[in-house]
Amino acid sequence: MSTKKPDRPQPNVYLIDDDQVITFLLVDLVESVGLPYAVFNDAPSFLKQDLSSLAGCIVTDVRMPGMSGLELQDELRHQGIDLPIIFISSYAEVASVVRAMRGGALDFFQKPFSTQRLLDRIQDGLRIDRARAEIQARSREIGERMALLTPREREVLEGVFEGKLTKTIAHELGISQRTAETYRHLIMQKLQAGSIAELVRLTMEFMPGKS
Repeated sequence: MSTKKPDRPQPNVYLIDDDQVITFLLVDLVESVGLPYAVFNDAPSFLKQDLSSLAGCIVTDVRMPGMSGLELQDELRHQGIDLPIIFISSYAEVASVVRAMRGGALDFFQKPFSTQRLLDRIQDGLRIDRARAEIQARSREIGERMALLTPREREVLEGVFEGKLTKTIAHELGISQRTAETYRHLIMQKLQAGSIAELVRLTMEFMPGKS
């Protein structure tokens, strides 16, 4: 019996800024195109959520009381949270920009900024997060299929992946050719592979280091 996988959380634009004027501008901007959002006055408030369930994109000021946007970026990276981050700041010092971008930021805007350009980057961030989530879901799905394989089936799969003939795999494993063919059939059923080509592709997706 299969169980239904939980739906992906609703993507939001997370607006983090202690400046009420800028917050109002950002809210007006995302509302203008119907994007769902959540507002936080500081980074610690944002971090109080269940971060593992978040989806979307972050827009944060750099200089905030208590915890800066850059410190927030460091903390998210430390916790393994990979949401796209867009920084905004009145003081775009070179060191801050470099640190943000090297830390994986999507972009860095200096106030005053082009609202259309910022909106474009927010949309980019949402697309990036959605693509990442799809890749992660695909990886989990393949992993679940791979977990169904027995140790012997994994040995046969390794041989198939290496391009060996069934009779060669059978000889190396000390089994009959018919048994090896049965294992290969079971492997393709469990991995839901319709062809040898798809079987190889799935193996490469599950173990990216293989080529």
